[in-house]
Amino acid sequence: MNPTSLSFKSKIAISSGTFSAFFIRQGVGILAIPYYQMSLAVDPFLLAAAMMLPLLLASMIGPWVGQLSDLYQQKYGHRKAFILLGAIITAICYGCIWQVPIEWQTNMQLIYFAIVYSAFCVAAEFFLIPYTCLVYEATDDSEERVALLALNSIISKVCSLFYQWAFPLAQLTIFSSLYMGVKWVGWLIAVLFIALAGVLPALWYQANSNVIKENTPLPTGALTKNIIDVLANAKFVLLLVVTFAQFFGINYAATMDYYLIVYFMQGGDLVSGANYKGILSTAYAVCGLIAVPIILRLNALFGRVNCFIIVYLLTFIGGFAKWFIYVPGSQYALIIDAAFGCFAWASMAILLQSLVADVAAAEKAHRGNHNGVYVSIHNIVMQLCTSLAMLISGLSLNYIGFDAELAANQTADSILDMRIILSGGTMLSALIAATALFLFKRQHLKF
Repeated sequence: MNPTSLSFKSKIAISSGTFSAFFIRQGVGILAIPYYQMSLAVDPFLLAAAMMLPLLLASMIGPWVGQLSDLYQQKYGHRKAFILLGAIITAICYGCIWQVPIEWQTNMQLIYFAIVYSAFCVAAEFFLIPYTCLVYEATDDSEERVALLALNSIISKVCSLFYQWAFPLAQLTIFSSLYMGVKWVGWLIAVLFIALAGVLPALWYQANSNVIKENTPLPTGALTKNIIDVLANAKFVLLLVVTFAQFFGINYAATMDYYLIVYFMQGGDLVSGANYKGILSTAYAVCGLIAVPIILRLNALFGRVNCFIIVYLLTFIGGFAKWFIYVPGSQYALIIDAAFGCFAWASMAILLQSLVADVAAAEKAHRGNHNGVYVSIHNIVMQLCTSLAMLISGLSLNYIGFDAELAANQTADSILDMRIILSGGTMLSALIAATALFLFKRQHLKF
């Protein structure tokens, strides 16, 4: 066994944290919209703002949290204390989100949500960043790290198949009311999937003494200087460009698919359109599971960067195919869209994270262990790109003349513009990502 090879117990312990990471990132939205907006009648725009702003503001403290965990000294590993406390406090905050008194006025309920959700977002930073660093540092073998990230990706895909059932579960007759159902389901997710799964990496994972010694932080400078040094790393910046292309470009383009399904493919039928959107989402999750072993095989044959470039070639082809898929009468061809598009999302979790980890590791000998700063900056870019994609999408729909009140009678120009954004935006983003990866490959590093 390699001196830094992970035992089976350690792999399970580390990967269990993926359940927590998934529900921390996705668990609020699956209940907040149907509960706070549809059941408690909180204003949808204000609720969206209350969900977006705390998330963005909390991500800004990420570099400080990352550096704090980089510098923290503890003989069993300097990330574990943050992971343990972060999982417990985040779980408590998550459970409290759903305890809002139903007799309050909606504006007070919104204020309650905003305050508790803000605390949740801050606590989440203290779990997510150290946990991601632990995944990066668990082994110094790049291929073993890829395998670990692949296992984490599989867990995330499995979660994505079932997490949408959280609100229907709260509606079961075993609960005295919907409000009691949401409270119980909220605490169930908090205790089982955030707290219990989140503390296992801290309690079960036993780092090899060589890894602990290797990852002991060296003296570092001020946070501002470390952020500047990290952003001066050309290889890391290229990976941020890939992140931008995926989380802004492809995300933005994909926001048009729901509108085309409902208003173009289904003639304005919201119920039918929602059903086909559900089929598309499920197909993405299933195809994502199938994509993981294919990506691992391509990685073994061609290496990570070449594999990543192949993935974006498939994404480009899929973007071209969208032009012919999102038309009336092609409902079941949506599965083809998922088959092409799933590879990029799976690769972001497996290939891109492993490349970020290797770039950070390569700099460690010169500048010290700054994994927390690398992870936090990457996290900020993802959050900003995702939020920007949502914002630009709304502005674009207004600009191209979309009007929900027209139902199936949308103008031909607005439908055409949606198709161009969906298909052309995906193709352009894939080209940007592939170009950045090609430049990354020319850095003469063994990736």
